Amino acid sequence: MMLKKSVRQKSDGHRKKHRKRNRKTRREKMKFTGASVEEAIQNGLVELNIPRKKAHITVVAREKKGFLGFGKKPAIVDIDVINETTVVKANQKAVRGVPSEINDLNEPVKSVSEATIDLGKVVAAVKEFEKSGQTLDDDIKAQILKNEKEATTILEETGRIEILSEDLLTTTDATTSAKEDVNQEVISENQADNFADLDIKIEPQYDIEQVVSEVTAYVQEILDDMDVEARIDTSHNRRTINIQVDTNEPGRVIGYHGKVLKALQLLAQNFLYNRYERNFYITINVNDYVEHRAEVLQGYAQKLAERVLAEQEAYHTDPMSSSERKIIHRIISKMDGLTSYSEGSEPNRYVVVDIEGNHD
Repeated sequence: MMLKKSVRQKSDGHRKKHRKRNRKTRREKMKFTGASVEEAIQNGLVELNIPRKKAHITVVAREKKGFLGFGKKPAIVDIDVINETTVVKANQKAVRGVPSEINDLNEPVKSVSEATIDLGKVVAAVKEFEKSGQTLDDDIKAQILKNEKEATTILEETGRIEILSEDLLTTTDATTSAKEDVNQEVISENQADNFADLDIKIEPQYDIEQVVSEVTAYVQEILDDMDVEARIDTSHNRRTINIQVDTNEPGRVIGYHGKVLKALQLLAQNFLYNRYERNFYITINVNDYVEHRAEVLQGYAQKLAERVLAEQEAYHTDPMSSSERKIIHRIISKMDGLTSYSEGSEPNRYVVVDIEGNHD
């Protein structure tokens, strides 16, 4: 009995230590508020004194404007500090349980700061190489900047390892060693300017699941403000995010001739543009409105085509969304003697149907 009790006490003590460790780890995750999500994020970054790239940010709640000052709520975000210790632990876990003879064959995992400095050396060497009048293919430079592999590995695989010759590295090491004495965060932040000289545009990489989660929460907030009960389902195909809204009050969300739905889609699209530039596009459907609307547009396009052919002059539609315009264009393209094109600016862009050859 005494043996069992001591084991239990030891186990309880171990659990208490483990809980304390967990509490200590969780302290790195803190909540911050602001009048907007962006303000809450900035408040957190300033208080923690860290750059944005060293923060894992989770939006807990978006701001609510309320009505006449009532019900107003600030935005709340969680911020996790991403430090070198976290990276090292992740690297250790990655090789845990792997036989030593396998690990010995792999290159040692470098820290973020080490990798940044090494990449800076290679980029500087590439610049020196091109200053000498020689050139490096754009696709190789793009691979280096994407940083999916060690830069030296990329040069070896592409047969351009001579770029890292002793002469060039001697020139670049003097510059790089001076930079190593500076705070490594400054090196990372200035790295983009350093790479810009190579004249290669690298598209930013985003977590699509996070993007979908953010825009879904935004649409849900608008529906909540409208006092509309709805269920939202989402899917995505590369850069296109599809939101399906199911509700018992579709008329309130769709509006007359779909105007409310168009406004909702425009708001959601602008939300994405503001955060992710033009990297993602969104479509919103309410119940089966899009399918029903497609059927209506097919009949509308047919009548419009008959009118243009009969009167031999162009006619244009009302302002339409890009998906609706595509339906009109697709139907007209199958008809002999007719052409179609879009005019105007969003959100008032429309389709013109004309006799083929008149628009040339």
